[in-house]
Amino acid sequence: MKRSTLLVVAAASVIAISLRLVNLPIMNFSAMAALAVLCGAVVRPAWLGLMIPLACRAVTDCVLEYRTGHGFYESMMFEYLAYAGVFAIGRMLQPKQMPVALGAGILAAMTFFLVSNFGVWCMPHEGTYMYPQTLSGLWNCYVGGLPFARGTFLGDVCFTLAFFGALQLIAAPATDTAPSVPAESRS
Repeated sequence: MKRSTLLVVAAASVIAISLRLVNLPIMNFSAMAALAVLCGAVVRPAWLGLMIPLACRAVTDCVLEYRTGHGFYESMMFEYLAYAGVFAIGRMLQPKQMPVALGAGILAAMTFFLVSNFGVWCMPHEGTYMYPQTLSGLWNCYVGGLPFARGTFLGDVCFTLAFFGALQLIAAPATDTAPSVPAESRS
């Protein structure tokens, strides 16, 4: 991995961890899925690329459990599964242009929303199901998850664009801004 890529992945990891640990006015505003897209696209070998966002998530889950007692819960395995799916999106799409990065961010947000809320629906929370185990209950679960989706969509899309923009910026060759003087005019 190139040094510039390593720098962007490291910075993205710090941002993703930090955003999960601070209270923000927008619920679920996170860079974790954007980190998974980035790692899927640029980190090799694949196992390492997958481990980076999962390890960042695990670290923040441990800190949140220690601080609040709510870092671990029954449906969290579905969130880890969603990050693995988002990693696969980054691996398949390989966003190099910003429109592809935008599409990857949108797909990441949709994947996380669908998989994580499916987990909320199918797993009991503290021994009780939050929604009936019917199609209507699943629908209600997705509707109930919509207030949390705003921050997820904003974070996933904005940070996917930011991380891939940073990659492009760092990888762009430096250009000489001094005007060139034709050889004949030099004395």
